[in-house]
Amino acid sequence: MAVFVAFMAFFVIWVIVKGASGSQNQYKRLFSSGVPARGILLSVSNQSSGSVGVGLFKFQQRQVQIDIEVPGQAPYEISVVALIPLNLVADVLPGATVEVRVDPRNQNNIAIVGPGVGFNAATLATQGQINQGAA
Repeated sequence: MAVFVAFMAFFVIWVIVKGASGSQNQYKRLFSSGVPARGILLSVSNQSSGSVGVGLFKFQQRQVQIDIEVPGQAPYEISVVALIPLNLVADVLPGATVEVRVDPRNQNNIAIVGPGVGFNAATLATQGQINQGAA
């Protein structure tokens, strides 16, 4: 019986660590290879649905509704549980603009990577706007 209890405790810990690791790996993949985009936060849950990660990669999970603007594509809205780096949690408020990365294979899979203040607006300009000097 003691062996069974020890095995179950180990299994539960393994599942928790594996889940956190999977979220971190997904975030890292999106951060490095996702399509840069701008997001406008339409709503943000007041309550965190949990925290994941270790070391430099610690995140809070929150339900957000976000308007996504990918260069060269029509804007769209999604409602997702987003991973938010702990150092950005205070900046993730309704109405805020954030820099995101979008999975090229699934546009509903996003990562919030920073506040929108550093986002280069020229990357969202259409070719026609650039030719006219608007960007």
